[in-house]
Amino acid sequence: MRGNLPIPELPNGEDVWLMVVVTSLRDRRTQQGKRFCDAQARNATGSISLKIWSEVLDAGKEIKPGLWGLTGRVENFQDRQQFVVTEFRPITIEQYREHQGVDPVLPLAYTMDIETLALPDFRERVGPQLERSMRLGNMRLEQQQRYLEDIAAEEERSYKMGALSATSGRILSLAVHVGAVPGMETAGLDQSHSEHVFGIDADGYEQDEKRALRDFLDLLKDFDPDTDEIVGHNVLGFDLPFIFQRCLVNNIRVRPFVDLSEFQVRGVFDTMHHWWLGSKRNVSLDDIAWALGIESSKTAEAEGSKVFEMYHADKLAAIREYNLNDVRVTRQVYERMVECFGR
Repeated sequence: MRGNLPIPELPNGEDVWLMVVVTSLRDRRTQQGKRFCDAQARNATGSISLKIWSEVLDAGKEIKPGLWGLTGRVENFQDRQQFVVTEFRPITIEQYREHQGVDPVLPLAYTMDIETLALPDFRERVGPQLERSMRLGNMRLEQQQRYLEDIAAEEERSYKMGALSATSGRILSLAVHVGAVPGMETAGLDQSHSEHVFGIDADGYEQDEKRALRDFLDLLKDFDPDTDEIVGHNVLGFDLPFIFQRCLVNNIRVRPFVDLSEFQVRGVFDTMHHWWLGSKRNVSLDDIAWALGIESSKTAEAEGSKVFEMYHADKLAAIREYNLNDVRVTRQVYERMVECFGR
């Protein structure tokens, strides 16, 4: 049996052994009900998909993300290569280093949140838009009532709500926590966490949105959707589209690193969807945190609905800290969900 060949050079149909980092696993069943496991693995030479059938799973220890020695063979399935595992055993960081010559590159979780603000020029569009909507009968009943009671107040409310669309709002602050995927911590390997904020610097000064977006993209330049994860609360429905829409507005050439059209988007862990077990229903991050006994990121002075007033009161440092606290809470929720539900 040949051993530890570079992944791109693995021969088809020949028994070989590998040392890899298994980065993700998913239990599946065939149409006939037979259990198997789909997984992703990588080492210093490349990445490969794994398939582990029930008889192999039942014969060995439970396999989970981490460092493993694998025996098996490469087969083609639906024009894709996969490594069909016949045996697996855990290995140490020292064994991996000895055979690969480098430390393993473990998956990273990028937990993020954005704070947005309506564009100043949008204010000029609000009045005519509301008047047109009222005249054409396109305004919801509750908004009609507010509009007829106080036009100026409804215009101001609608202007602030412009922060929720990338056509009328911009990114003020974008906070990111970078750390190991829960369960992938490995003894003997430094896996320090880091926090980053783009848009408001550490001294509380505002940065240009275009620069903030470029710096954010630079942080994620090595993101791999097959192994790493972007984590956020409603990140699929709001944060990620908003970020790339603002890249378009700012004429930043970038290929989005996730495909939101996929049925199950690779490389994204949305805590709102996981709370509903995949269903696209709404629940606030604050409500989940309260249910799980996690301290809220909201305070009497700082919360999402107050960002507009905080900005105009020149409380940028407080907005930055609130943005970071939202990310810290999301990370805690993510860790609990992975512990209980898996990835």
